[in-house]
Amino acid sequence: MSTSTQPGPAPGPSAENHPSAGAMRTFSILNGLTLLGVLLQAVWAGAFIDRAGRSAWITVHEIGAFVVVVLALATALAAVTLRRAHSALPLAALGLLVLIIVQTGLGEAITRTGANELTVAHVPIAVLIFGLGVYLSSMGARLRRSAV
Repeated sequence: MSTSTQPGPAPGPSAENHPSAGAMRTFSILNGLTLLGVLLQAVWAGAFIDRAGRSAWITVHEIGAFVVVVLALATALAAVTLRRAHSALPLAALGLLVLIIVQTGLGEAITRTGANELTVAHVPIAVLIFGLGVYLSSMGARLRRSAV
């Protein structure tokens, strides 16, 4: 009696774990735009902190915050489509979205109620947001390289 073994799938990541190039490109573009928005937020904040005639820059900063929240939401949704390729990607992207929402709430509290003492949390969270966005970029780059 002989036993034969059927060839199984090749070792290593399977094709189903490799996301499409379009999905990876979409994620990378959205994350890049989110990071650009975060960077612009820092520039706009620098234009009004401790300056006269600041109301126009505060308005630009508020509008920018809304745009960054929308971009972070789109980035998180794009990351969810890549979850089979990298399970940590959606968690990090959702973490980024949560931090950006918290950051926006802090900014609103600072602006609307004059709670300037919250700036002590607002600025470090902004740095954390930027760092997490850069981390997401590196995760996306690793995914693109592994798909080649």
